[in-house]
Amino acid sequence: MTDEAREHRLAENEALARDVNERVGEVAATWYAEGEPLEFVCECCREDCTDRVHLRMEEYLEVRSSPVWFAVLPGHIAPEIERGVTTLGDALVVEKTGAGREVAEETAPDRI
Repeated sequence: MTDEAREHRLAENEALARDVNERVGEVAATWYAEGEPLEFVCECCREDCTDRVHLRMEEYLEVRSSPVWFAVLPGHIAPEIERGVTTLGDALVVEKTGAGREVAEETAPDRI
């Protein structure tokens, strides 16, 4: 597998986690208590990751404000496809680069 194909596959894993979190966010919006942290799936590229990140709704929406930002646990960053941007809640917000950026933009939800 070429480096670019591997980067593409890793970014697709993250896009899948983002899709799961979009559903979580939609459901949570109907009962969310302002200021309370919500539990989201770590949006890292690890296929076997089942860890959670905790963000308030406004923090989650900040992550979703860019189609190339994802929320991962510190230590789950994949430097070959992303770089750290900021910390929100207990998550590291990463920005996709290279092939990862292309996948993130192509798979972004319509509302972004």
